[in-house]
Amino acid sequence: MAREIPEPPELHLTALGADGHTVLAVAGEMDIATAPEFTAALREQLAGGPVLLDLRRLTFMDSSGVRALDVLMREVERERWSLTIRSDMHRNVRQVLALTGMLEALPLQDVPSTGSS
Repeated sequence: MAREIPEPPELHLTALGADGHTVLAVAGEMDIATAPEFTAALREQLAGGPVLLDLRRLTFMDSSGVRALDVLMREVERERWSLTIRSDMHRNVRQVLALTGMLEALPLQDVPSTGSS
């Protein structure tokens, strides 16, 4: 009996300059396979200036993603980078971050709605 092999998770990262900072939008799934790509992209953007991280379209995050954020938050402090994270993230991601205690450690920012999601 043949078994279907599941597709690997996909992570999409989009960086856009806006009002003196970069918005890094993350979509898809962050797990052990995609967390390194996320980490590298966020480091690159942070080295260039302030970043607003948008996780609204990130639908899944496992412990690898939580660890990536934890490591990056330590680097942000050490390197004196500027990072804020939209508070209106996907409910699945918010739940994982809340359960791990990471949500309280993140520099969350309320962003006014522009009518698009």
